[in-house]
Amino acid sequence: MSAADTSNRQTNPGERWRIVLVGRTGLDQSLRRFAGVELIRARDTFDAIGELSDPIDSSSPTLAAVVVARGLLADETEAAGFVGGLRLVDPSVRVLCVEDEFNSCDGVVKAHAPGDEVLTLVRRAEPRPIVIARPVSVEPNEPSVQPEQPSRVSTPREEPAVDQEELTQTELLPHQHALTMNPLGHSDDVHHPPGVSYDDQPVLDALIAGQPVITPAIGLIRSRCGRDDIDFVQGANAEGCKVMLGRALVGMLVCDDERWGNGALASHALWLSKWLRLEAQHTELRDAAFTDSLTGAWNRRYFTRFLDAAIAESRRVRQPLTVLYFDIDGFKQYNDRFGHAAGDEILVETVKLMQSVIRPSDRVCRVGGDEFVVVFYEPHGPRDPASRPPESVYDIAMRFQQQICKHEFPKLGTEAPSTLTVSGGIASFPWDGADADSLLDRADKLAMESKRQGKNAITLGPGAETICRVK
Repeated sequence: MSAADTSNRQTNPGERWRIVLVGRTGLDQSLRRFAGVELIRARDTFDAIGELSDPIDSSSPTLAAVVVARGLLADETEAAGFVGGLRLVDPSVRVLCVEDEFNSCDGVVKAHAPGDEVLTLVRRAEPRPIVIARPVSVEPNEPSVQPEQPSRVSTPREEPAVDQEELTQTELLPHQHALTMNPLGHSDDVHHPPGVSYDDQPVLDALIAGQPVITPAIGLIRSRCGRDDIDFVQGANAEGCKVMLGRALVGMLVCDDERWGNGALASHALWLSKWLRLEAQHTELRDAAFTDSLTGAWNRRYFTRFLDAAIAESRRVRQPLTVLYFDIDGFKQYNDRFGHAAGDEILVETVKLMQSVIRPSDRVCRVGGDEFVVVFYEPHGPRDPASRPPESVYDIAMRFQQQICKHEFPKLGTEAPSTLTVSGGIASFPWDGADADSLLDRADKLAMESKRQGKNAITLGPGAETICRVK
C-alpha cells in the first residue's frame, strides 16, 4: 500500500463506497476484501443504471462509483450518453473506465489494479460535465455541415420522430418520467451535473425532468442567432438544414428568410441533432432500468419509487390513491403443463388487457412472477367532478376481471383446464394504509382473502369499500 493511499484512508476512516463493476473488469477480487466497499456487479451499461438507482437497502453507502470494463463503450458519444444517464440518477457518481480514455468519464484505471489503487482513483475523481457539442461560427457562404453518423446501432433508437404532439406533450410520453429525481416528473430540487454550460441549461433541465428537449433547444437557437423566425419542421418537406437521429432524418431546421442562408443554421442543426440523440439514449436507459422486458409493464424498481412519491403527492393535495394487487390463479399449473412460452403469453396478454382499461395517469407494475400491482393515481382528481376515484377503480377492476375470463390465449389452445382467472385486493390511501408498505401489505392480505373465498375474486378493503359504497 502506498504512503499516499495510507494517508487517504486514514483521513476518511468512516468513508463507505458502493462500487458498481460493469462487465469483466478484473477488479472483483482486489476490491472484495475492503470492509467499507459494497461491491455490485452489472452485466452491461443498462444494468449499471438500474443498480445505481436501486441500492440494496437503506444502509447502503451513499457514495457511489461505476467502473466500466474495457471495450463496453464504443466511442465518446456512447460514453457521454452513459455517463449522462448515470448522473440523472446520482449527480455525484464517479465513473471510471478500465484502460479506455473518454472525456466524459472521470478517470482511467488499469485492469487487475490493486484495490488500494482503485479506491484512491475513486476518491480523487472529480465528476466531469456532460460534454455536448456546441455550435461553431459558420459563415453563410460556407457549405452546410452534415451531422455525424453513429459508429454502432446500440446507442439511440434509429427511428424518425413520430407525431409532433409526442415531441411537445409530456403527458403522451409517461416513460420519460421514469428516471427523473422525482418519479412523478416534477423537476423540483433536481441537482444538475457540475460544469454544464449555463447557455445549454434550459435543454438540460428539460432532459433531466423527462420532458422533450426540442422546445427549449429551438428557443436557444433563436436567441443565439438573434432571429425569431427559426423553427423546426418534421420530415423533409421543407428547405433547410437536416436534423438527424442516428441515420434517420427527424426534420429540418428552417428560417423564414431563405436569403439568410442555410449555412448559418448548419452548426445549430448539428447541435440539435446531438441533443436529440442524447435524449434518445436517455429514453432507452430509462426503459431498460424501469420496465419489465417481457411484458412492458413497469418493474418493481419503478413501482417502489412511484408509489412513495404518489402517496406523498396525494397527501399534499388531499386526493385518494388506490392500489390493486392481483395475481393469476393457478399460473404455475399453466406454466408447467403448456410450457414457458404459454406462460409468457399469459403474462403479456394480462398486462395488455389491464392497460386497455386503466386511465393515463395509472401505472401497471409487475412486482413478481405472476404478481402485479396497479396504482390508480389521479393527482388532480377525476375528470368528472361527480365521480369518486375508488368507484371508478372498482369498475375498472371488474371490467378487467371479466376480460381475463373471456379472453382466448392461443398458446393454451382448447386443452386449457378452465377459464383463466385472477384474484386480487384493493386498498385505498389513507383509509387502508398511511404509507406504501402498509397500503401494499393490506392489498396483499385482501388478495389472499380472495383466494380463500374460492379465487376469481377481488376483495376491497374497508376504506375502499366505504368510498365505493358497495352494498
